[in-house]
Amino acid sequence: MSKPEIPERTQEEALTDLLESIALEETALAHFLNAEAEKIQSVAKKCKITPKEMIEFQKSVSKVMRSAIKKEMLLQFKLEDVLEFKEKKELKKPCSKLKGECTSKKVTSKVTSSSTEETDED
Repeated sequence: MSKPEIPERTQEEALTDLLESIALEETALAHFLNAEAEKIQSVAKKCKITPKEMIEFQKSVSKVMRSAIKKEMLLQFKLEDVLEFKEKKELKKPCSKLKGECTSKKVTSKVTSSSTEETDED
């Protein structure tokens, strides 16, 4: 068995791929929950269902919903991690957003009780 080939990606492309995977998983989860809702509607329309069957059905729905909630929480964590990484990456860029220019100077901020001082380091 051979190893899977992993394509070369820049950090920006990898972050985009991660965001896209989150969106696709969210879409799949939405379809899954919609199918579960249709199943609930189908059962609700049935006139002849015993209380025992209804309890078993509710347990099944509860299990599915718990799984969906867990998946949603994992996707939220994944999204937060991607956004945090992207934010840190952008903070490391010494670019002026107003002028659209990048400089090679490193700016260090020092906070004192009365003011903030900035010093340039090369």
